[in-house]
Amino acid sequence: MQNSNKGYDEMAITRVFNWRWYKDQMSGWTRSSYILLTVGILFQLIIGLSHGITGLGVTSTIAGIIGFSCTVSITNGRPINGILGFISALMLIYVALVTGNYSDIIMQGAYIILLDIPILLQKQWSNHDPRKMNGKDIIQTAIIFAIFLAATYILDTVILDSPQAILDAVSATIGLTGAVLTVRRFRSSYYFWTAQGVMSVALWIQTAMNGHPVWVLMFTYMLYLANDIVAFSDSKWFAKKK
Repeated sequence: MQNSNKGYDEMAITRVFNWRWYKDQMSGWTRSSYILLTVGILFQLIIGLSHGITGLGVTSTIAGIIGFSCTVSITNGRPINGILGFISALMLIYVALVTGNYSDIIMQGAYIILLDIPILLQKQWSNHDPRKMNGKDIIQTAIIFAIFLAATYILDTVILDSPQAILDAVSATIGLTGAVLTVRRFRSSYYFWTAQGVMSVALWIQTAMNGHPVWVLMFTYMLYLANDIVAFSDSKWFAKKK
């Protein structure tokens, strides 16, 4: 049912075509998130476009800006991360294909299926309290991690031939595991996002050294790490219950 005060139906997928929804989604964030988002986007534009205008460079820059906005919105518990993540993932799949980071393609595709589409369809996604892991959850996570690592490594070394096989496989494995934990609303997912950010910085440095200097993505993942710090210190994911 449409909320007359907001001018759109919060339960309908058509809300993504209403500018008021985007205004509401970008409102009420923490001050630290707004500062990080503003500074981050400015630096992404400078780094991404400072070496000339190319198809890969522009795509990487736009994908990085949208992806970074997505991570900040997750920290603030806003469902807008679904549409932002969907668009960013599609663009990053193209970048990963060009640069030979094949496991990254799988990771971005999994983000679309596990995170972006369900979040777009669920109004109540942000209303669930973050959970803590128990012993059983830790064992399940370890098994999931091992399966993902085996699959991505085989993809990068046997099925295809990635120039960054080890870094690509490990980075994607951590990201895939983090996505599963996020779907299950475990706050420990942020430990995986932090580790994935570190590995992705290393991955895109190696990618640049191997002939595809998309430095903006290296910087984007550094911004992801900064957002993780915000999440640990100033977000609902780690807020102490009163």
